[in-house]
Amino acid sequence: MKEYTILLKKSGEQWVSLCLELSVTGCGRTREEAMDTLKDAIESYLSAMKDDGLSPDSPVPLDLLHEFLAGESLEQTKTSHKLSAEVGVFAYGAA
Repeated sequence: MKEYTILLKKSGEQWVSLCLELSVTGCGRTREEAMDTLKDAIESYLSAMKDDGLSPDSPVPLDLLHEFLAGESLEQTKTSHKLSAEVGVFAYGAA
């Protein structure tokens, strides 16, 4: 099973999630919604890449990571979620 590193942070009234390995994002009113939208986005992204015969591995550029981390604090969490039989998500956050 492939695992991905996810960052979660509160931004205004919503939560934002970022997959570091794929540069894919999600958001929602709760942490759970942000993770769910990210899971859907990752699965859609991987499916599209597979359909096009492309490699999905494209890490987040440092400037995008800096932009994501700037501003409001990340919540301290460490969780593991399964997306499908082939994909797992390992989420991190820090205050």
